[in-house]
Amino acid sequence: IITKYPNQPPVLSKHISPAFSNESVDQDVARSCNYYNKENSRVVVASNVAALTPLEKKQKVDTSPTSVTANLAGETIAYHNDNGHSDQQKSNNRSDNERKRCVKMCIAVATLCALWLRGVQTLQLQETSAQDVQIVSNGTEIPENNHNGEMVDDIPFIPYRRIKFIPYPHKTLGSGASMQCQWETRPITNASTTSQALDFTQQSAYTEGICIPPTLNNTLHIFSSEDAIQCLSSKVQNRDIRVIISGDSYMKQLYIGLADILLSKHITDDKQMRDSAQRAKVLSTAQYWMKKRREKNATFPFVQYQCEEECYGKKTMDVCSQCITNFSGNSTRGDDVWVIGVGIHTYNRVKKQVDEAVQHIQHFLHAEAQHNRTIYVSPPHYFHREDYPGQSPSMDHVYRSLLPHLAPQNPAHPFLDVHELTKSCTMDNCTFDGGHRSRYVNRWKAQLLLNTLCEVQ
Repeated sequence: IITKYPNQPPVLSKHISPAFSNESVDQDVARSCNYYNKENSRVVVASNVAALTPLEKKQKVDTSPTSVTANLAGETIAYHNDNGHSDQQKSNNRSDNERKRCVKMCIAVATLCALWLRGVQTLQLQETSAQDVQIVSNGTEIPENNHNGEMVDDIPFIPYRRIKFIPYPHKTLGSGASMQCQWETRPITNASTTSQALDFTQQSAYTEGICIPPTLNNTLHIFSSEDAIQCLSSKVQNRDIRVIISGDSYMKQLYIGLADILLSKHITDDKQMRDSAQRAKVLSTAQYWMKKRREKNATFPFVQYQCEEECYGKKTMDVCSQCITNFSGNSTRGDDVWVIGVGIHTYNRVKKQVDEAVQHIQHFLHAEAQHNRTIYVSPPHYFHREDYPGQSPSMDHVYRSLLPHLAPQNPAHPFLDVHELTKSCTMDNCTFDGGHRSRYVNRWKAQLLLNTLCEVQ
């Protein structure tokens, strides 16, 4: 290929192992070239290789000791044989075709070595924020003992991109009508406007469904797993970042969606959570894998689900604030991010009085504002279902009544509005009970949370 098409760059097949060394190259050449004497010969591979120059095709073979030379980016790959007349006679006994075939094979081996060396140098120059995060094309993480028995595909190289964590009050995406969107899927080949490859998390988002408000069409970023880790990592950002999610069952599902992104896998094979028992099981599995990953790698973010009983909404919100303080302390350290969502159980606790429910949540927001630590997440939109009488459409009134007290109208109360995206998700696979959403919808909620906390530079 190299001699026939000298202007074409050599291609390194993904199936060829890059584990070359001088010794392995010697052995390969020796097996293919019978006139090659390993004891008195050697292969010299330049460490800085950029491109190949074509071999002189018209080089004549003389009766002197064999010397086949190819230039490689100004350096030389030479095969020298010093065995005198013995090797000369062996060489003379071989046809020109055999010699040409041998030379081509030797150049091909040297080329692969050169390309691999250049790739190693390139990778060493790239910065990475999650050195032990291994992602394969089928979206499963690579466990140490490979207990799932999955075959590991080649890991595509993703160029370095700087992601910055935005401290409190974080970034406001919008609320109400400005967050209205339409669900769609996009072909992966046309999904990205950059040359960077999409990872499993991004590919899943485009193929499962995304809902981008027109107001964010040019600014909203779909995070890869590496992007998300880089943003939330204390080690990368050089600040003590802790993300704690708390609240009702919708917040459990948000935590699971964020864990799917950070782990670059669909936990429990993306099993849908149709009741509280299944939800608890998937939550426990997500917490296990998140804890295990962080124990192995300090770069992995601190992301937990805490204060379930206190912040679920069945107790007063003062109890929730106290649990948050017990966990984070009274300081305004600014890098503890509490992502809190309550609504339906507060509404039920006050006997479905909209004004009273709004008052309780508003009191909680005012109490938390002095600590610079809380993002309030809106309740979802509720579709009325006869088989799920507990899902009250009246909760929409709670949501509408809270909007004036939340960002962007009130910047002192950071806000993540997921109401509109759940309202526009009307497909059969969006919800099972009119309130709780499918896994891919929760992953999209997590993408909006990342866009609230992170900025791509």
